[in-house]
Amino acid sequence: MEEFEHQERKSWIVYLIVGIIIGSIIGGIFGTFIVFKNPTLFPWVLNQTSQASTGSNQTTVQVPTNLIDIQNQVEEVANKISPAVVRIVSTTQVVSPFFLQVIPQQGLGSGVIIREDGLILTNNHVIADATKIEVTLSNGKTYKGQVLGSDPTSDLALVKINATNLPTATLGDSSKLKVGEFVVAIGNPYGLDHTVTFGVISAVERNIDTGDSTMYGVIQTDTAINPGNSGGPLVNLKGEVIGINTMIYQNAQGLGFAVSSNTAKKVIDSILKTGTVKWPYLGVQVTTMTQELANSYNIHYTEGAFVADVVVGGPAYMGGIRKYDIITAVNGKTIKTADDLISTIRNYSPNDRITVTVSRNGKLMDFQVVLGTR
Repeated sequence: MEEFEHQERKSWIVYLIVGIIIGSIIGGIFGTFIVFKNPTLFPWVLNQTSQASTGSNQTTVQVPTNLIDIQNQVEEVANKISPAVVRIVSTTQVVSPFFLQVIPQQGLGSGVIIREDGLILTNNHVIADATKIEVTLSNGKTYKGQVLGSDPTSDLALVKINATNLPTATLGDSSKLKVGEFVVAIGNPYGLDHTVTFGVISAVERNIDTGDSTMYGVIQTDTAINPGNSGGPLVNLKGEVIGINTMIYQNAQGLGFAVSSNTAKKVIDSILKTGTVKWPYLGVQVTTMTQELANSYNIHYTEGAFVADVVVGGPAYMGGIRKYDIITAVNGKTIKTADDLISTIRNYSPNDRITVTVSRNGKLMDFQVVLGTR
């Protein structure tokens, strides 16, 4: 009986993977909803149920061997990473609009242990303004969490608990991600601990307007991400964390986003060294070059980052860049849009020296710029 149940479960997982792959091809698996401006836990009511019926006249589906291999990899990833995924409950103080009293409010999120002495990576919005943080491990033990540092710009934070010899996950190199690559998300959506979902990388280096700000260089995935998944890992089939699940589009299907692991590495390193996160600063206001701008300023270039203004005394100004220049490259990397420039600069660190190529009066010129800090 146990063997039958095991194989039945295995078959179900295989069918699920087949369905996900087909769904990805025709436009994405079922999505979820969360508002960018308020990435918090939404009320959830289970008001519908569905049952799968089986009959005696069933047709056996022959699943390709490579799909069985994928299934086995997903199982291995889940077994390897799940012990390092934690539940985070944060308590904040809010003013009741009815009684004008301060009352506690709880939020739910996820996190991933990256060091065996209890260092946990999560989202900033999971722990922002928290007066109390509780971290529950996969073994059910709960610890008090302390915020070591956070960065609203990347929506990342480090939390520490007083524990040792904990299971950990390894951060991979997100720059090696390929569109279409399989990934697994693990987290606690709606309080359902250690939920595993499966999908693909839909795009990389996305720049997403959240309403309050812009997040640069994030990973897009069709893997199901729900409220409560925030702060949990997005993992490749090697078992490496390549992203931290952060947000989804409201009322859309299969549109989830994760902060890249390479961004996370920079944030972690900065917090551990200084307690804060500093991003590089060029000191220009730019917009994407268009045909309309080219016509207005009698410019032949229709691509690049058009410099609308320069901060006097800032890094770009001191390096020689001026208003109405068109930035076309940074250290040889082609810049086609304003977002290209911002994403590229974020890959560097404060005080790095870069070569900025601009078009000025129809001539290409190179300037050496030492990046500032902001």
